[in-house]
Amino acid sequence: MPNEVTTRRRFLVLVTVLLFGILGILIYQKIQEEQEARILQAAEQRHQQERQQREKALIKALEAKAEHESRLRAAESNTGPAITKYPWDKRPARCFEPTSKKNDSTCALDNWPTWEATVQRVSHLYNIENFVLLDQAMHELVSSEKRFVNGDSPASAVYWAFRRLIPAPGLDQNHQVMISRWRSAVPTSYFVAFVQARLLYANAWNARGSGTVDSVSKESWELFRIRLQEAEQVLRDAPQALKDTPLWHNLLLAIVQDGPQNESEVNAVFEDAVRRWPGYFDFYEVRLTRLVPKWGGSWGQVESFINKWSIELARTEGSSLYARLYVSVKNQGVTPEQTAMNWARMNASFKDLTNRYPSQS
Repeated sequence: MPNEVTTRRRFLVLVTVLLFGILGILIYQKIQEEQEARILQAAEQRHQQERQQREKALIKALEAKAEHESRLRAAESNTGPAITKYPWDKRPARCFEPTSKKNDSTCALDNWPTWEATVQRVSHLYNIENFVLLDQAMHELVSSEKRFVNGDSPASAVYWAFRRLIPAPGLDQNHQVMISRWRSAVPTSYFVAFVQARLLYANAWNARGSGTVDSVSKESWELFRIRLQEAEQVLRDAPQALKDTPLWHNLLLAIVQDGPQNESEVNAVFEDAVRRWPGYFDFYEVRLTRLVPKWGGSWGQVESFINKWSIELARTEGSSLYARLYVSVKNQGVTPEQTAMNWARMNASFKDLTNRYPSQS
């Protein structure tokens, strides 16, 4: 009997220990779930607060714009309508008269002489908040079939102007007010949606930071995901006129390849863009930024991508695209020795590139 009692007691102790162990595991799981819920709730609250702040800023901006327009109307009633021209245009007034001669060399002006000058001039119009002329300039540039001496398109210069104005990360939060003023100044502008999406994209990277994956907190990842979705939605909801520009496709590609979309969805966006504008080099360069090892790709993928599209565009670009795209990879802080480039091909391609586009030398 004593042995039987002892055995029962040991069994009860063992059962008790097991039950407490299971209870401990359940409690730990519950605590983890509650912590995750709190993190998500904190991210959502911050998101709501930021949205409320943007709405308040918009209201203030609209009020300021109404006051500004009132002053402009008062000034116009006293001075009459002014000649609409870009601020860098210093041609004499006679050049704007209906009787001015078209072959008068003193009246000739190229508003967009180089890619870099165009970037700076678009930025200047934005910074001085001349949104009417800015919208006019953007219409001119995205519809232009011109190529600058470096081979880039005027639309690319517009994209880079706002990439520099609203960097990701590192933006100035005052841009939301400026965008609201732009919307008020040119209510029909579809470019406002592009800049609004660019601001949301930059805000996403502000939340994430530029550190490595393992340095980003769970809350920051959640904010990054939410803001990328907001940026994409602004583009998806934009007028068709904006969707028919390279700007829309360029920014959408940047957003989706940083988001949760799978590789096939990203490639679909890329291929749709290059099908419509094969000579818009930013598409290829943006895609390459996420094929390098730093972001989960490989040098084999980079070489395969560059080789494929160099062959695809050989009819119009000769062998030059191979070098152009590897130069863009090098500009990411990569040394040529790290890559899988074919050196003999690179040398021949670079010669073709500098012959076609001397500014690349």
